[in-house]
Amino acid sequence: MAETPLQRLDALAAQAMAKPRETLQALMELAPAGLPDEDLRRARVRGLARVYSGEAEGLVELLQAQDEAEQRPELPARLRFDLLRTLSIAHAQMGLLNEALDWANRALEAARASGDAGAEAEGLLSCGVALSRSGQPERGIALYEQAHALFMAQGLPRLALSALNNMGINLKNLGRPDQALARYEQALALAEQTGLQELAAVLRTNLPEPLAQLGRLAEARRVGEASAAEMARQAHRPGELSAQLALGGVLQEAGEPEAAHRALMRALDLARQLGDRIQGRRAHQMLGQLHRAAGRYREALEHVEAAHEAERQQFNEESERRLRTLQLQTEVLAAQSDAQQARLRSLELERAKAELQSLNERLLAADREKSRLLACLAEESRTDALTGLPNRRRLDERLVEEWQRPRSALSLAVLDVDHFKQINDRWGHGLGDRVLQQLGQLLAQQASMFAARLGGEEFCLLWVDAEPAAARRACEALRQAVAALPWAALHAELAAVTVSIGLAERAEAPANPQALLTLADERLYAAKRGGRNRVV
Repeated sequence: MAETPLQRLDALAAQAMAKPRETLQALMELAPAGLPDEDLRRARVRGLARVYSGEAEGLVELLQAQDEAEQRPELPARLRFDLLRTLSIAHAQMGLLNEALDWANRALEAARASGDAGAEAEGLLSCGVALSRSGQPERGIALYEQAHALFMAQGLPRLALSALNNMGINLKNLGRPDQALARYEQALALAEQTGLQELAAVLRTNLPEPLAQLGRLAEARRVGEASAAEMARQAHRPGELSAQLALGGVLQEAGEPEAAHRALMRALDLARQLGDRIQGRRAHQMLGQLHRAAGRYREALEHVEAAHEAERQQFNEESERRLRTLQLQTEVLAAQSDAQQARLRSLELERAKAELQSLNERLLAADREKSRLLACLAEESRTDALTGLPNRRRLDERLVEEWQRPRSALSLAVLDVDHFKQINDRWGHGLGDRVLQQLGQLLAQQASMFAARLGGEEFCLLWVDAEPAAARRACEALRQAVAALPWAALHAELAAVTVSIGLAERAEAPANPQALLTLADERLYAAKRGGRNRVV
């Protein structure tokens, strides 16, 4: 049977939130049908689609349609309800949650006055959404329960699924994963029983997160992987995006960072394809946490900055849209010569500015996190990862700093582990690394000097404002301390480890820091040629 013009308008209204641009194009191409109240029906669809396209003027169009509706007493009750509920949805999308709740309550009152149980259930659902988004999830759940019962009584399973799904979201956000999972599974069972398989596949993307929170990681992973694969098979990109984000979180919690990274990178790619800045920011945040946990501060910083930039762009767009909406509403009210309402709207502008200030504070907090990561990255770039000592880069900086101090006494030694290659060849690089770590711990304990790892088995020691004789005594004491360490504790056959040290002072190589380092290195090799385990 061919679709009637009224059915076509209802279908466009149903898709306006998910596909606003396509809806506006289809509405333009839809020829006038001469329906009663067709102007209001078209204004409802067009206004909602414009709001979801980011156009503040769409909300004004809906308000003007509502004003016109109030002048038509013959208007069908269902259309009156649809206009009121659409205004609630549009205000919520614009972030005007108090108004969204007001319009939802008006829609609910209109539905009850008309005796339409299906409309009453939809009104309860809208009130629940407005309350939940306003920070009142418990009250939202109570209304979702009522809506669900009415939808089931009216034989409307698709809408009943929305109520169950919203209950699950609120319960998850309240930290009740067991109850959230029960609602999600109830919704999934209803979808399968009523043949709504396309919705069942989407609903499965909700399951991994509460399963993981309940410690059922293996099941969470299995469901998450199956859900992501099914969404990909259906080319349902929004569903796959949600599934990959959930799967990435599960895999990260399960201690599988590489698999988590793959899932989150796929989610990030989907978010970019869809232009979904909110989910893209979430993917960047999770990737930042993943890299940070692995000590990869550079990669973590890149994702934190990307998440920060996405939030800033969203903040700017929402700020501009919300302020534009409020200004337009104020202009409409002023044109209606309603001074009281205009004053109330001015107060709403002030409240919106306060909310924007709160968002700005969040951005400042993100800036502080970025600075902290930069500091970690800077420290990482100057620290040897194996021993925890300063690395060659930090040594060069310190040498330049000390060289620039006038008349400062400065002694420098280069220390090398004797026969280190034989340790690696005989017992493996793992034992060689542990030898270097043990030596690094000993050097870090020497308060009188600055120690750094040059690379391989070579270390550099620096004494500032110390007499050359004192530096030589310190080298000799260090050589003996290394030989006395219980090396057999690392490996039963590792009987001893010794070091050779080359020492030089600034007066012997006054040209520049490199000359001093070169002289110390030459004396190190003299110690090696002289039989090792000595200071030259």
